[in-house]
Amino acid sequence: MRDSTPINIDRNSLSTFEGRSRCTVCIVGCGRMGLPHACLFADAGFHVIGVDKNSRTLEALSRGESPFHEPGMEEKISKHVKERRLIVTSDTVEAASKSDVIMLIVPTVIDEKLRPDYSHVVEACDEVGKGIRSGALVIVASTVGPGVTESMIKERLEDASGLKAGRDFGLAFSPIRATAGRTLYDIEHYVRVVGAIDRRSLESACAFLETIVKAGTIPVSSIKVAEAFKLFQNVQRDVNIALANEFGILCEKLGIDYLEVREVANVDPYCHLLIPGLVSGHIPKDPYLLIKEAEDLETELKIVKTAREVNEGVVKHTLQLLKDALNECGKRLKDSKVTVLGVSYRANVKESRGSRAINIIKMLMDEGVELRVYDPYFTPEELSGLGCPVEETLMKAVEEADCLLITVGHNQFRELNPKKLKTWMSESPAIVDLGHVMNPHEVREEGIVYRGLGRGF
Repeated sequence: MRDSTPINIDRNSLSTFEGRSRCTVCIVGCGRMGLPHACLFADAGFHVIGVDKNSRTLEALSRGESPFHEPGMEEKISKHVKERRLIVTSDTVEAASKSDVIMLIVPTVIDEKLRPDYSHVVEACDEVGKGIRSGALVIVASTVGPGVTESMIKERLEDASGLKAGRDFGLAFSPIRATAGRTLYDIEHYVRVVGAIDRRSLESACAFLETIVKAGTIPVSSIKVAEAFKLFQNVQRDVNIALANEFGILCEKLGIDYLEVREVANVDPYCHLLIPGLVSGHIPKDPYLLIKEAEDLETELKIVKTAREVNEGVVKHTLQLLKDALNECGKRLKDSKVTVLGVSYRANVKESRGSRAINIIKMLMDEGVELRVYDPYFTPEELSGLGCPVEETLMKAVEEADCLLITVGHNQFRELNPKKLKTWMSESPAIVDLGHVMNPHEVREEGIVYRGLGRGF
């Protein structure tokens, strides 16, 4: 690994708050991962420029408010905006021209053909390239396929700037491991993997990230290793959940409880079966980034593809669970009132992006089912904006429902009382529990038909 990049920052210059205050950081992408980084770097003493193209995001930040709910964020944003340690803009070129370190934390998505769409990354690179100055360090944190940083991203930055990575500016890649609802904590407490184009870039990127990452960094031999690390982790989880979902559906046919089997199996320290359920959030996207790179190398990831098919199939399987439950009640799905509890992609978090519950809601609406939707983390206006037929309160949502479909294990749903539900719902009601929040025996004791993913007893 060569060592030639004249980067403006090093471990000594970042060792004190005063030293960090002389450094300007540009965060391109003030979303759920970018904005927490901006706040933590401002905490550490850096002057931070947040760049985003969303006018609502910029308006909220300029008022010192968070554009989304994340514990601990509002206070940090208010403080740093007031002190001018955090400023925001839509002008990437100008922000890059003023910055010593530039972090790309823009989204990567999948198109309708399940192919990677790097358009946000391309746009960010082109604009950063027009403003980047010699000696700056670029750290890519957007999730990309192995090889993308050193090909597409590097080329875009060089073409737009006329500079050379590894000679005129530093280039590193460091993926983010953090979960909505605990992002600030995760960024600080998860060790950070870092790969770079040369030794100087690697040392500078590690020193920079360690100003906010208490767990430290793990430098790896190449950018490609760091890119693969993030995808391999997420794909492994996708595959493991797919196995749980297949086992769960089999247990339904066998008439046994997958959760009981899992509990016994996991006594063995070498066994770690997961809980079946909807796979939402960013995980469904990441396998396709890896699949694309593998196909370019004429390699097929059969297990990865199959896992995706299994996990996407849970959405349709949910429809079958609903039909089976209602049939046992002597009812038809199309003639029934169904209440969906939960639109968040995971429990106890206000975030609908990537939520498979939204897919289920749209599927039921296409079936002509009379629907009501409730989620305690969203206002009725927000749910309506997602295209959901809503009720303002949990009680109103449940009232006279023929079936409750619980898609996510919010704490409020875990407190549902089967006896009370029986009095609120219609005659001969049913519950389909994908969040595993209800006790099946207690539900059935109240005369409510129960179905749950993997609950075949």
